[in-house]
Formats: sequence, C-alpha cells, structure tokens
Amino acid sequence: MNQELENYSSITPIDEELQGRFKVLRIVAFMRWVTLLAGPAAILIDDYIQPWLLNQGLPSILTMEDLSKFIFLDVLGISKYIDEEEFLAFYHHVNIVSCFLFVLFVVWVLIAKRKAVIAARDLALLQEKMGGNI
Repeated sequence: MNQELENYSSITPIDEELQGRFKVLRIVAFMRWVTLLAGPAAILIDDYIQPWLLNQGLPSILTMEDLSKFIFLDVLGISKYIDEEEFLAFYHHVNIVSCFLFVLFVVWVLIAKRKAVIAARDLALLQEKMGGNI
C-alpha cells in the first residue's frame, strides 16, 4: 500500500509533455538570441553601422569585433593559446556559422512553439474532461 503511494504522481503524461515542450522552446529561443548577436547583429554593427557613423562625423565607437576581442583575449585569457590574427579569423567564421544557425533556430522556434501550443491545448482538454467527470 505504501509503495503505491510513493509511486503516485499527480502529474499526467500530457502535463510532463507540456513542461518538456516549453523547456525546449525556452532553450531554443535563448539560442536564437545568442546566434542573432553573434551573427547578423555583429555583422550589421561592424560592417554597416560603424562605417556609417564614421562617415557622419561621429567618433569611433566600440564594435562587436573589438568587444569580443576584449572579452575572449583579455578577460578570459585565451591570448595565451592563440594570437589576435587567429582569433579574428575564428571570429569571422563564427559570424558566418551563427547566421546559418540563426535561421535554423528561427524555424525551430516556430515548430517548438506550435508543438507547445498543441500540448497546452491537449492538457486543457484533458482537464476539462476530468472536471466534467467529478
């Protein structure tokens, strides 16, 4: 009798599915924003906004390339292992890969959101059916 009570869970499989779907949605949405900043936003700032600001007569501001160089080479101390030229080559490859991953994550978020809504609808229908039987 006590063993049955220990194994008892008030969470239904549909509720677990909903929680899992929303967890996937949150992770993929976070990764979408990370790849947005590492890819398209960095390219936009470095290649378009910074030169335009300089042409308008504004002072040179910090670019994403400079910021990432500071964070990785100086703060994290990766300069012990690679020099600045290797880092810049790596940085530009990361930009390109992040652009492709951003597109992938946008599509994945749309799919994950649709599946999470379906799981929420199924849970709501199950709760409605169970409420009617009481």
